[in-house]
Amino acid sequence: MPLEKPRYSLIADHLTREIQDGRHPVGQLLPTEAELMRAFGVGRHTIRTAIQELKQRGLIESRQGQGSTVVTTTQATAYVETIQSIDQLITFGQETRRELISRSVVAADQDLAAMFGCGVGRRLAEVRMLRKTIDANGRTIALVTLWLDVILEPAVDAFSTIRKSAAEIIHEQFGIETKVVRQVVRAEALKAADAAALGVEVGAPTLVIERRYHTSQTSEPFLIARSLCRADAIALASNFTQSGPGLPARRGDGTD
Repeated sequence: MPLEKPRYSLIADHLTREIQDGRHPVGQLLPTEAELMRAFGVGRHTIRTAIQELKQRGLIESRQGQGSTVVTTTQATAYVETIQSIDQLITFGQETRRELISRSVVAADQDLAAMFGCGVGRRLAEVRMLRKTIDANGRTIALVTLWLDVILEPAVDAFSTIRKSAAEIIHEQFGIETKVVRQVVRAEALKAADAAALGVEVGAPTLVIERRYHTSQTSEPFLIARSLCRADAIALASNFTQSGPGLPARRGDGTD
């Protein structure tokens, strides 16, 4: 049976429960990476990603050579994306659910045509959804608008029923594989209609995350996702690593 969440996230959930149940008390170290690898039957990368998620939840702190120490049993209130690769980005949809608001076929105006690199009047499917947590509270995280080529419009049926990312659903139905994701993040004040959908006041701060999904470096996007995220409900985490002597650092960015 396929997992609904990535294994690293399931491991982080399990360790979170153990911390909250007192099996790993505040002030004490978590088991070592080697011990966790044996306990869960996974590799070092999976364990390190799970530990990174626990850090983003605010439950532990790590120091080089000293392990990870439990610092609290209460998770941070913000919903945190920690995404370091396209594979993690594509599977991130498994950790949330989407609630369909509307769907339609639109003719691209100048702005939308510029985003897609297509001609004005190009037919595109437009989908608006609420992105929510999968826990019992179902907290609203973001208002998401997706645009995709109209020939891909049948995939929309699965967006709110299958807990996978839109890009992954498109890949499964049409064989279109994401090779490049271009992301822009900025802050905006919410307009009336968007504020109502998110349940916050007009003018409240929001984090806007726009992602364009491509099959190659030179292709036009086949999917654009624009997420208006509640400022009190989401944080965006990135890891930076040196890519080689004299080379710029590589960045792992973390909605559709």
